[in-house]
Amino acid sequence: MIAPRLEWLLPEPVSSPPVFAGFGAPVATLLARRGFVDDAQLQRFLTAGETSLHDVMEMADADLALARIDQAVEAGERIAIWGDYDADGMTAIVVWVLALRALGVEPMRHVPSRLIDGYGLSVPGLERLRDAGVTLVVTCDCGVGNVAEVDAAREMGIDVVVTDHHLPPDVLPRAVAVVDPHRPDCPYPDPDLTGAGIAFKLAGALLQRAGRTAADLAAVAAIGTVADMAPMTGESRAIVRLGLAELGATSRAGLRALLARAVENPAEPTARDLAFGIAPRINAAGRIADAELAISLMLEEDPAAAERMADELEAVHLERRALTVTAVDEARAAVSDDGDDRPLAVLGTDWAPGVLGLVAQRLCDATSRPVAVASPAGGELRGSVRAPADFHVGKALEAVAEHLTKRGGHPAAGGFSLLPAAWDAFAAAFSALPRPFPESSVTTPQRPDCMTIDLVLPASHLGWPLAVEIGSLAPFGPGHVEPVLAVTGLRVVEARRVGATRDHLSLRMRRGAEVFDAIAFGTSHQRPTPTPGSAVDLVGTLERDHFGGVPRLRLRVLDYATVESSPLAARRAAATEPISIQAESDAEAPLPLDAVGPVR
Repeated sequence: MIAPRLEWLLPEPVSSPPVFAGFGAPVATLLARRGFVDDAQLQRFLTAGETSLHDVMEMADADLALARIDQAVEAGERIAIWGDYDADGMTAIVVWVLALRALGVEPMRHVPSRLIDGYGLSVPGLERLRDAGVTLVVTCDCGVGNVAEVDAAREMGIDVVVTDHHLPPDVLPRAVAVVDPHRPDCPYPDPDLTGAGIAFKLAGALLQRAGRTAADLAAVAAIGTVADMAPMTGESRAIVRLGLAELGATSRAGLRALLARAVENPAEPTARDLAFGIAPRINAAGRIADAELAISLMLEEDPAAAERMADELEAVHLERRALTVTAVDEARAAVSDDGDDRPLAVLGTDWAPGVLGLVAQRLCDATSRPVAVASPAGGELRGSVRAPADFHVGKALEAVAEHLTKRGGHPAAGGFSLLPAAWDAFAAAFSALPRPFPESSVTTPQRPDCMTIDLVLPASHLGWPLAVEIGSLAPFGPGHVEPVLAVTGLRVVEARRVGATRDHLSLRMRRGAEVFDAIAFGTSHQRPTPTPGSAVDLVGTLERDHFGGVPRLRLRVLDYATVESSPLAARRAAATEPISIQAESDAEAPLPLDAVGPVR
């Protein structure tokens, strides 16, 4: 017998799901669980695009921001775009550069060094821009917390337009405009835009005023939106859908070179491609090299130059991966597996500042705990925070602000700086924060040993029709995750370990007369391997890809259990009629379709 590795959180039954045009009963059940009630509501969600975008003028100070940028364009002022060194900040810069170029302006662009300058505006950086003749700085993905730096810019004769999506402090910077949908006085209906999303909305409005357009704005904004983990349920969903279509058809050489190295099918990129292929490469430049490399690549129109830059970025990406592996191993060794769910603070000795967010994310994924990771940099400590959905990172950093010199964050991630002497007090305060945070009676802390199941299906439903229906619900992301299926009615034909270190388990499963492929990545060598002929229930996501140029469908396995130890066994036992797992030569047995009570 093989017991499940995780606790399977099975869904509540839906006795009579609504009928949705184009969808069978399994996906209709899934949609009902996600709050859809009729076709009209579903179609608005599935077809989110231009008509789903809100009027940016509803955002506080958007009118002031656009007026000042218009003024600078018309007067021929020197404009600088100041961004952040992550993928959201870098793509926001690219959006502004593309838009301003369409208006005949070549702005300066400035990304602070992660190692030397740290996050946000800095006086030395502003002084360099002043010396270069800049009179207007537009920030993106930063600035809302830089009260003193904006005051310093005013004294230098530089106007600042802040565009940001991080939680603002009680006192806003005295900028020409502060565009941040999280301002308490901002009536904008969707506060979940990223820095790139806000840049897309403002830059688009600027172009519209001038009767101009610019290619690839949505394509680039979509990368930043996915990279910064924006919910795939509101306006960000519309931006990503628009951007994926634009990205697949782009003629910009730099974007095409990036797609060629990061995406299996460059003509049809997916949100998963952006999250796991493109964004890590862009982030690598800002993490351990120079953000300008990734920015220049995304802007590049010459194919030969684009290929050279893409190769350079690929090398940086591989170096970043190696640094991350070392830092993650050291961080895991420093963390005790005590079963606690409190926030965790980990201090490294010489981890590269650019990999701290990755280390925090890996520890968060492994423990389902909020994790703050820091390491020395330039006489101070710099850190990153990642957390499960029940823990608001931005508000948590605000709660421990007395120990920090800089901070910035949103629900899922954030960054901070502090003096080395303040570490112990910060770590104690951070670890003492409750779960969930802010405290709530309706939110349950995420646990590392649990897996939420979206659908329970007999193996007969696995196939291309189901895959096409599920695929039509994309893009997936926070708030609208890729459905996790619990599949029953399968027998093992073959199970073997694959990969250079044999860390993956390749499965061939039989359902009736058909064979279905499955793959369990990162399966511990201590985990038992199912034997041929055994009946096994699988949990995973349905994956479509191409292998050798041929379309392939398989299950990406997240957990498995033999039927006698499976959490689905109780459903079979509770059925009003006995349900058996097929013998080697049996036809498909009448297994349960998405049932958590007695099988119907």
